[in-house]
Amino acid sequence: MKIISSILVLLSMCFIHNNANAAPGDVAIGLKAGTLGLGLEATFEVADRVNVRVGGNYFKVGSEVDVEGNNYDLDVKLNSFTALGDWFVTDSSFRVTAGLVLNNNGLSGSALPSNSYQIDDQIYTSPEVGDLNAEIDFKSIAPYLGIGWGNPLADDSDWSFFMDLGIIFAGKPRLDVTSTGGTLSNDPILLENIAQVEQDFRDTDEINYLKFYPVISVGLNYRF
Repeated sequence: MKIISSILVLLSMCFIHNNANAAPGDVAIGLKAGTLGLGLEATFEVADRVNVRVGGNYFKVGSEVDVEGNNYDLDVKLNSFTALGDWFVTDSSFRVTAGLVLNNNGLSGSALPSNSYQIDDQIYTSPEVGDLNAEIDFKSIAPYLGIGWGNPLADDSDWSFFMDLGIIFAGKPRLDVTSTGGTLSNDPILLENIAQVEQDFRDTDEINYLKFYPVISVGLNYRF
C-alpha cells in the first residue's frame, strides 16, 4: 500500500507541476487495453523527446487451472501500476520505453470438489484436506523494457492513438498452497508434502516462460 500511495502522490505532484508551469498540451490522459488488462494512464513531458507515463491496469476473470495435479477454480487477476519513461529517438512517433511495474498480477482460488487430492506423492481424502486453496503471485517490483508508437504531446492533434510492445521481467511465479478445516490440515507430513509441491512448482522448467510477461496494448490519448 505504501508503494501504491507513493505512485499516486507522484502522479498528483506531476499533474500539479505541469498545470502550474507548462503550456496547454503538456499533459495527456489515455485509456488502453491489452495483456495487462484495461488501463488509465497520464503522460507528462519532462524534456525534449522525453515523456513520463504513470498509470494503472486491472482485469479479472475466472478459470479452471491444473496446479500440481489438482484442479482449481482460480481467479486470474491482472492488477498493476506503471511508471515509464519514453524516449523518442527521432522526430517520429517511434519510441523506446523503460521503467518499473508494481506487479500485483496473480491467480488465487480453491480446489474443485473431489473425493481425493494428490499432494506431492501422497493421496489424501477430502475430509483429511478440508479446503485446499492456492495462490500464485510474482515479485512486487519488476523492470519493463519495450518499444512503441505514439506521442500524445506532439503538435498534431489533441486526440491520438498509441501502441506498446514490451516485456515485464516478472521473475518466476511463487505458489502458496494452504489446507484448512481438514482432519490433517496441521499434520506435519501434510505440511511437508505441501512445501514440496510449492518447491517443485518453482523448480519446474515448464513455467520459465512466465518470467517474461509480454505486454501488448493499444489505446487512445487526449491532450489537455
